[in-house]
Amino acid sequence: MFLSVRHLLATLFDRLAECSKQDWFEKGVVIAAAGGFLMHLLLIAAVRNLPDMPQTILEGVDRSPLHAVYTPFSIILFYEVILLVFAIANSHTGEIAKQYQIMSLIIVRRVFKDIGGFEDIENWLSEPAAAGAVLLDMVGAVAMFVIVTGFTLIRQRTPKISIEKNLDGFIELKKAVAVLLLFVLVGLAALNFASWLRIVPATVIGQPHPPQNPDLFFFPLFFEFMIFSDVFLLIVSLSYYDRYEYVFRNAGFVISTVLLRVSLSTPKPYDLVVALVAMVYGVVVLGVFSWFSSIARLEQGKRPEGNALPPREKEGLAR
Repeated sequence: MFLSVRHLLATLFDRLAECSKQDWFEKGVVIAAAGGFLMHLLLIAAVRNLPDMPQTILEGVDRSPLHAVYTPFSIILFYEVILLVFAIANSHTGEIAKQYQIMSLIIVRRVFKDIGGFEDIENWLSEPAAAGAVLLDMVGAVAMFVIVTGFTLIRQRTPKISIEKNLDGFIELKKAVAVLLLFVLVGLAALNFASWLRIVPATVIGQPHPPQNPDLFFFPLFFEFMIFSDVFLLIVSLSYYDRYEYVFRNAGFVISTVLLRVSLSTPKPYDLVVALVAMVYGVVVLGVFSWFSSIARLEQGKRPEGNALPPREKEGLAR
């Protein structure tokens, strides 16, 4: 029963991951982002030019046109989260890199939101607290960009160690988990959007009032599901990757994901510090893993006939 369900979900993943479907979806994201940007601008124009309009859903729309940039970034960010789900089946390090990219984009989007929140953009220095928060987020976003670049560089230079066991079952399981996470992602997005539109009560998502910032509900919950998924895959991977460096690397990545989740519930500016610590920790873990893999690969090349260890070396590795 379990194997049949796993195979069914993996087949669904393969169909969703087809290049033709991804190209169509990418075009849809671009159209949605451009349309959302224009729609947001029109709503801002209506709020600014029709002050006597009855209080409706437009009540929460900001008056600054710069705030309209928040909408296309939200759509692009949602698309990046979907790519994160698909990255689960391809590579664990690719998944972590995508998490870091999403966190950096969250900060970039917050910069646009905070800039749009200035009462007078021409005299933004008259609001030192808000200006300081924006500048801090800008610096933090660039620092995250640097960390993502370093992580990607180390990932590309990490030597590959051949795994003797058949990984087809594990890959199929990761595809099944990715499909389940995709269902969760769509459900969370629909529920959060419906609550923001006041279609469903905010109490359904555990908040007394409709969320003004969708991140307060969507991203923390989704990262919690990511943590559970990573822990589950870590446990299952022990049957396939029994090497010490893989176990430590995967466990370290779970710690990094947990810290990212904590940062989403931490008040500013400490959330930025926690997120940067999480990302730096992931880079250090990957760097040490790469170093260890290089040593292991050299040792593997010195073995007689390329695979067998002498009895004394076997005893030493067992320790």
